[in-house]
Amino acid sequence: MRRHRAESGQATVLFALAAVALLSVASLSLDAGRAYIKTQELKSAADAAALAGGQELPADPSSAKSVAIATAERNGVPSADVQVQVNAQDTVVTVTTRGGIPYYFASLFGIDQGTFQETSAVQVGPISRVTGAMPLGVIWNDFVYGQSYVLKDGGGEGSDGNYGGLALGGTGASTYQQNLEAGYPQPLTVGQTLETETGNIEGPTQQGLAARVASGAGYSWDTVPLSSPAVVDLPIISPPSQGQSQVTILGFAAFFVTGVDSSGDVTGVFLDAVTSGQFGSGGSYGLQAERLIE
Repeated sequence: MRRHRAESGQATVLFALAAVALLSVASLSLDAGRAYIKTQELKSAADAAALAGGQELPADPSSAKSVAIATAERNGVPSADVQVQVNAQDTVVTVTTRGGIPYYFASLFGIDQGTFQETSAVQVGPISRVTGAMPLGVIWNDFVYGQSYVLKDGGGEGSDGNYGGLALGGTGASTYQQNLEAGYPQPLTVGQTLETETGNIEGPTQQGLAARVASGAGYSWDTVPLSSPAVVDLPIISPPSQGQSQVTILGFAAFFVTGVDSSGDVTGVFLDAVTSGQFGSGGSYGLQAERLIE
């Protein structure tokens, strides 16, 4: 009987030790789970901040930094815990977010605080592929941000039958108007060859752009949201020859469409804009693509 009691007592001690060990592991797992959630929050904030800052590059690196910090703050990271750097070429913004949590159970082992940091980086560069472009081809002329330009010539202003229209997905006024209203649904790529849409076609031009121009009413070029239908992506093209001819896409530019008159003349303001898209080796014409690289 004495031996039985001794074995029973040993089992109780072993059970107690095992229970303590299991409780410790479970408690530490809770701290580890909270640490994981914190790092995910910091990473999400860094991603959002870097993407927002990238929208300001390469034109305004100072604004890229301030926008990134403000975005991180809106995502729960105080400005004191945010570090933003822009590279010398103004093409990459890097955001580091820091934060910590108190440990509830790890403190039993002398670990009172967990401190973490996450880093995200966004690169911007010339965009080489655009979906939803307008059927208007623009010849590059050293445009200046914020200045207004003619995007399509009106009656009597064309050259050799070309007024700036492009035949995207087929020729004809109805296809042209539909592409003005909704954007060409297929991707266009730098280096691609396109056909011009000859003639002034002022009626479809007015009807196709009416809603877009109206949506930009009350905005200026520096306040219009890039998501507005009045902000359009246009191919920068090689000069056309006489009559219906082939042109080559050299790059893409963004414009704020401000007017279309009865003659079919279309005007717009040249924008510095960043969007999601495919990078390429084409020239830089104001419209940039951005991507997370870290």
